[in-house]
Amino acid sequence: MKTRRRFKGAWQFFTAAAVVGACLSAQALRPHATVAQQLGAAKETPKASDAPKPVQIDLGKAVKVSLPKTGEDLRPVSFKTNDGREGWVVRIPGGRPLATPAYSKGRLFVGGGYGSHEFYAFDAKTGKLVWKTNTGDDGPTAAVVEDGLVAFNTESCTLVVVDEQTGKLVWQEWLGDPLMSQPAVSKGKLYMAYPGNGRGHAMQQNVLGQTGQSAAVVVHAPEPPQKKEGNQDGQESGSHRLLCADLKTGRHLWERAISADVISAPVVSDGKVYATTFDGTSYSFDAATGDLIWKKENAGTSAPVVVANQVVVTQKEEREGKAYESVQRLDARRGEAASANPLVRGEAGYLGKDKGGGVAIKQEAQSSLDASVGFASTPTAAQLTKANAHLGVNTVVGGWAYQGSRAAYSKGQMLNAQGRYLNSVNATDGRFAWRAEVSGGGLTEDAQVFSPPALGEEFMYLSSSLGHLLAVGQKDGGVGFIYHFPEPMVFQPALAEGSVYAGTSGGLLVCLKTGSQDADGWYAWGGNGEHNKNK
Repeated sequence: MKTRRRFKGAWQFFTAAAVVGACLSAQALRPHATVAQQLGAAKETPKASDAPKPVQIDLGKAVKVSLPKTGEDLRPVSFKTNDGREGWVVRIPGGRPLATPAYSKGRLFVGGGYGSHEFYAFDAKTGKLVWKTNTGDDGPTAAVVEDGLVAFNTESCTLVVVDEQTGKLVWQEWLGDPLMSQPAVSKGKLYMAYPGNGRGHAMQQNVLGQTGQSAAVVVHAPEPPQKKEGNQDGQESGSHRLLCADLKTGRHLWERAISADVISAPVVSDGKVYATTFDGTSYSFDAATGDLIWKKENAGTSAPVVVANQVVVTQKEEREGKAYESVQRLDARRGEAASANPLVRGEAGYLGKDKGGGVAIKQEAQSSLDASVGFASTPTAAQLTKANAHLGVNTVVGGWAYQGSRAAYSKGQMLNAQGRYLNSVNATDGRFAWRAEVSGGGLTEDAQVFSPPALGEEFMYLSSSLGHLLAVGQKDGGVGFIYHFPEPMVFQPALAEGSVYAGTSGGLLVCLKTGSQDADGWYAWGGNGEHNKNK
């Protein structure tokens, strides 16, 4: 008998956990097709007349969470929701917007927010501070963890790698100002975008900044790339660079020119590195050599998702003076569209010039945050004129926080949050499983309500620009829970050991204990260090 699992009140947690365990065990025993088999050959997307199953989600029905006064900074305070769930909250000094926490071995790793000079490790269960390190530059991004090392960069202007257990600096390198994306790591290599001007090579130095820690940094410039026939033409044209470095030592392995800074982060999958830049260009590089596989000026609006032999991107379209955003599949080998029609298309007023791109930081706050780090005017290196024309992003903090309508893949379905809608579409034939319209809670007509979803096994978890945390069933769009916290949440949440972790625009790190192990396995922005977790 098939049982639909729902989140319940605290008094049912133990029963729910038993049911969840039984269901997951049974599911694990069933034979599944591989991802490639589920996708199969690309088929034509059905016409818009194929109506999805309609679902309504009313944010006005959210359970309001009144957080206790946090008192001293960096000390966790417990809270309990009106329907019985528990959690903790920590106030990070400075009250700045926080990026997605990274999780590893029972710890959370998170920067002090845009404009801060601190980076922290907390105990994931209790919220207690484990260690803290100071950075020489401001604005730590979301982190990634691999092989006992935590990698992140600061907005201004340094790539940093520290020891996971102690926070001790391993190496760091000044790359350029500003850095609006975050790094990716895979199999001992680190990938990072940076502005290509004003930077030296082949230097050795001891770094001793505000960290108070000394670490030898050896930077080896890679061999100049050789021009090749065919798809290599033009690969060295662009204002920015994509760097591949050894994670443990910082040694440069290769770098290639790209047209602008990378949206969110590079994405690594099956020996390839993919990226979408702020001017809408999509790239595929060989992860080992840096050779350009393909480059497409396809109006991309978020970091790609790679599933088997397909790359799923969101794209901007303009028709009759209106902006639209769609989800499209590309062939991973050549970058060509896999079908004539997109999987999903909808109006996207938030992508209009000077509209902010749907970032969950108010425009006046963005200007103030930029001014606080020395950007009284737009820095030329950020190339924000391109970002504004394409995405509506016109500040450095806006680029730092922008994530777009990036999709996620689970069990044959592509799931994404786009404007006021949540979509679930069959990844093979493009047919809707369901579409949820979100209302209530003070939404505006052209709002980008949610950051990209974080995936559990059966639910997807979302944070909103109005301070909501939601669990929504992947199969049917049914609501597991909706909570309303007192501050907007800027970035995608992380999931670990039954808890949802999210940062707010005002510097709160929130842990919500769901009572279900479904909330697990999404340990960084994009799910993992490669930013390409598929379920």
